[in-house]
Amino acid sequence: MPIAGCRFSGVDLVSISTFSLSPPWVSGRIWVMERFRYIFLSAALVFSLAAPAPAFAVPAQGVQSSSFVFIDTHFIWTLEIVPNPYDRAIPILNIITLDRGEWDFRPVQVNLVNSAGQTAEVERFSIDTGVEGEPYLTNYLRVLGNSFIGVDLVGEFEDFRQPEKVSVELGENLFKLEPVSRMVFDSLASKINAINVESPDIRDDFRVLGIRSFGTRERVDSDY
Repeated sequence: MPIAGCRFSGVDLVSISTFSLSPPWVSGRIWVMERFRYIFLSAALVFSLAAPAPAFAVPAQGVQSSSFVFIDTHFIWTLEIVPNPYDRAIPILNIITLDRGEWDFRPVQVNLVNSAGQTAEVERFSIDTGVEGEPYLTNYLRVLGNSFIGVDLVGEFEDFRQPEKVSVELGENLFKLEPVSRMVFDSLASKINAINVESPDIRDDFRVLGIRSFGTRERVDSDY
């Protein structure tokens, strides 16, 4: 059974007209979530990446992109900056955790740096509730292990349509996302959606699909 649904900008592998935000509990403005608007991976999925990827065209160092990816055996992060109907830049961040655990997550933990060395101020997270014009806005999320969340970043990003660097801090980890071409980004979306979550060995799927690791991860002393 393939993964049911992947919604990236420009890639709609499964048409989803509505979705459900159904956190197990809500306390104040803290949401524990196991559903999100850009659903493309099973919460139960645990896998290992193997085999080199095909020779896709990846942006050379110093070349800017609007698409960024981190993939390893424990976490997947994707960030794509797209224009809204009013041509304002909107970063879409997808988070997939493949480890057990719980992590506090705030907007300040997402860093976009442009070629001038400026860092974008991410003010809040915006989550689509399925009601047009009424997103859920928050400055705090609790990220659960073996789950997935998708958010729009709220802030002023006109000078960050093609950032030079994108990184995310979660727990004691600093994830540095890798810039990729739109072709690679779209290809990864399709391949992740093609994973068979009922496979006896998910590693076989990744070998066949040619998914490799992207980005780097460093240990840090967290202030959050």
